Amino acid sequence: MSPSFQAGLFSAALTAFVVANIQNLKVNPADQSAYYQNQTVQMLDRISRQFTSVDGQTSTNYAPPLPYPTFHPSASVRRVNSLWLISLVCSLSAAFLAILVQQWSRAYIRVLQQSRNPLKAARIRLSLCESAERLPVVAEFVPGLIHISLLLFFWGLGDIILQIDTAVFVSTVVPIVVCVSLYLYCMLAPIWNPQLPYRTPFSDLIRHLVRRLHRSPCYNRFRGKLLSPASMEARQEKFAMKLTKSRMDRDVRAVQWLVERINDSDEMEAFILAIPGSFNQEWGRAVWKAVVRDDQSTSPVDRPHPGLTSLHQGTTVDRLCRCVRNVFENEGYYVDTKIQRMRMRRCIETTAFLVCCTNVELGFFGDITEVLSEVGDKEQTNDSFTVRSNPLFALRWTCLSLVAIWQIVNANRLQEITKFALDGIALFQTNFGSRGDVAMALTAAQKMDDYLKKAWAAVLDLRLALEPWSLNQNRTESEIRGILKSREASIQELERIAMEAADLEEIDWRIHLLQDTMDEVTHKLMRRLPGVFFDQLRPTAPSMTIEAFDLPSVKITPIPPQLVFPGQQLQSLCILGRRLRDITEGQNIERHEETVKSLKYLREVPIPLCGFDYVMKRQLGRLLDLCDGRGLGFTVELFFLELQQFSPTSSSEMTKALYTGTFNVITSNWKKSKNSAGTQRILVDILCDLVIQGRGIFSDFSYPPYIVEMLLDLVGNIVQGHGGSQPHINDITQELEDNNFRHRMDNDLRDKVLSAIGLPYDTALS
Repeated sequence: MSPSFQAGLFSAALTAFVVANIQNLKVNPADQSAYYQNQTVQMLDRISRQFTSVDGQTSTNYAPPLPYPTFHPSASVRRVNSLWLISLVCSLSAAFLAILVQQWSRAYIRVLQQSRNPLKAARIRLSLCESAERLPVVAEFVPGLIHISLLLFFWGLGDIILQIDTAVFVSTVVPIVVCVSLYLYCMLAPIWNPQLPYRTPFSDLIRHLVRRLHRSPCYNRFRGKLLSPASMEARQEKFAMKLTKSRMDRDVRAVQWLVERINDSDEMEAFILAIPGSFNQEWGRAVWKAVVRDDQSTSPVDRPHPGLTSLHQGTTVDRLCRCVRNVFENEGYYVDTKIQRMRMRRCIETTAFLVCCTNVELGFFGDITEVLSEVGDKEQTNDSFTVRSNPLFALRWTCLSLVAIWQIVNANRLQEITKFALDGIALFQTNFGSRGDVAMALTAAQKMDDYLKKAWAAVLDLRLALEPWSLNQNRTESEIRGILKSREASIQELERIAMEAADLEEIDWRIHLLQDTMDEVTHKLMRRLPGVFFDQLRPTAPSMTIEAFDLPSVKITPIPPQLVFPGQQLQSLCILGRRLRDITEGQNIERHEETVKSLKYLREVPIPLCGFDYVMKRQLGRLLDLCDGRGLGFTVELFFLELQQFSPTSSSEMTKALYTGTFNVITSNWKKSKNSAGTQRILVDILCDLVIQGRGIFSDFSYPPYIVEMLLDLVGNIVQGHGGSQPHINDITQELEDNNFRHRMDNDLRDKVLSAIGLPYDTALS
């Protein structure tokens, strides 16, 4: 019902009262006729009495009839008519003003619609807007006039009834007083409590008047409540956004109400795409945690993992999960359109926040591993340029991918093939080893590390002998041969290693099978992670070091591969020894230049690939962790590798929430990995890398302190009760107590690590 129609309807009802009562302002002809009739009756009565008098005498005194008294309307009549007439004028003015506002609005829209030129339409709109600033104020007069008209009508109604009958007045004035009191409450209440929706057109006026009372004694008392902010709308907005417990409850109910009432799939999708923005603030993250907490099942049987939620069907988060799952399953990532890519990105970001920040089980979104891999391939997430150009999406995709990988390795889907690789290492160069013998596997890994270390030392010695390389262009072949002969011991060392490590191809093949299986179960998702490098096993033995070390990939992600092929690396280094022997003996002259270039090429190999110790022992730890530790250490190692890629964006609260949430999810099942020696080895190795500069791939990088503290707590839980019984923990303790490394250690962190593994610093020294 439009305001003009309401005002007209009220005016019609009011007119009936006004027309009847306005007659009281003039002489009523009926009253005047009755008066003269009364005078006539009195005269006839007097004449009749004279005629019927007993003595027959009549009075000769003649009294003419009195004229009709001068008419003066009563004060009550004047008040009532004044009130009702003013009320009628206000209601009619409101109707007329409402019609004018509607007409002005239609004319404004009509002028804008006349031009199809966007620039011209913008000019017209701006020109009209500058002159229509007061139009909202004028529109507010319409309900204000109607309110004034109603109050005046009630006033006049009470006044007229009071003059007629007191009892009726009392019974009538009670509901009038109630209505007026409610109106006054609605007018004043929002001034004191902005949360109340009761408001009249005069609320702003009264608040404005109070704000103007600068010299009033009550000004300072009410200043804080009434003056800031300036408008009622701004004050209500400020009150609604105030961080209180009641607002938290309101926000939770608002999310639940909104999701429950969204029936259209497009509206639901639009809501889902807007969810990531709500996680930028701590408040938004707390609201979503409360929403998930309200939706989660109270039955521990339904929970697939400790600490993770299970949802009732039809709840708020369940509906969101089903909508996101529908996008993942039906839309895919095959049509390369801008809109689709943006939609898929936002759905992945929403899933990442719900999984990592609110502990929603990833399985509620379906099996999204393949989708994540396809997105990573399309977006080239393994490229450092993508990380720099779109760090927020890359970070959220990475955190979600880590959780997806953790779920796969945590389910022991790689256990059997990992055991096959471990058996190959245990049987290396021994006739009395047995399958599954961890001690023999550790001995074999140490031997392989010794081969790699000695081979690299020999190669680096040969490379340094030819420094500076700028002179090699002017050196004759005989000069180069003479330099190499001076390093005969290094060449002989490479030849000796080639003979002793001749049967490593079997181990490389088994590790390659594990790598292929890992690619299959994860849909190559790990290869899409930023900063993760996978070595490639070549079908034939590499003839040059450039073939064994894929340096274009290494330059992008200069870290050791997750799985190392020791036989391939040793063969490439030992082939270089044989080629250098050809130079010293003058054989195969056509390959001499290529061999020298290959030796120079090793300058490009990053230190992590050639300078760190225990490469195979660390790989053995990964294999043991995948075999009996549910991949906890393997996933944590991936997590710390990813932290190195996103250091520029790791300072925001949102990033902190993602990091801590992801770490909590991938370590939520740590109790099932507590007894795995491989898991323990990986975790304590990471801590030692953080303590000792230049020790390993996690050294020389500033990780967020809160993540380091979380890792310390995890290690403390994992090694509790194993401190003196595990050789690798004792080895780590001795390494941390080695005085040769003291100048390269973070002593504060060193003390915390010793305390975490059950050896406080003072005890360790003693």
